Amino acid sequence: MLKKIAIASVIAAMIPFGAANADLGSSFKSADTGRTIEQIYKQCGIGGALFGNSSPILAIISNVTWDLGTTAATSDSMSPETCQGGNVRAAVLIKEAFPSVEKDLASGQGAHLSALQSVANCDSAASVRAQYGQYAQTAAYRTATQDQNAEALFSIVKTSCAI
Repeated sequence: MLKKIAIASVIAAMIPFGAANADLGSSFKSADTGRTIEQIYKQCGIGGALFGNSSPILAIISNVTWDLGTTAATSDSMSPETCQGGNVRAAVLIKEAFPSVEKDLASGQGAHLSALQSVANCDSAASVRAQYGQYAQTAAYRTATQDQNAEALFSIVKTSCAI
């Protein structure tokens, strides 16, 4: 019974986004990328950042369960450049899941840290952990907003990894 409900929920969640890439004359639409809904759910949003090329099915599932695909649809139409490349994928992952990434960095393990290593092409997260740990002990960290701390982490990742 639960399986049927889960499947129905996923299908129902995808219905509103069936027209997400169609030109409906919306003043909010800034780009027509030509992607299909399937491509949007595989390449964009948090699912695309976490699983993108490695597991398209997990990317779709993640996008649907994370926020019913709104991040994927929004990133496709409002900022299509976020749907491609390791640099962008790392930025999206850090921005969208910052508290979880930060928690995994502190513990030295976890799905978000593994995903960050993968999308940023890091051989080891040790350097990122050490540098971000030093930053987290500064006054700048304590007075910064979450977005500013996410930007600092992204800067560290860019210099420490091969993105």
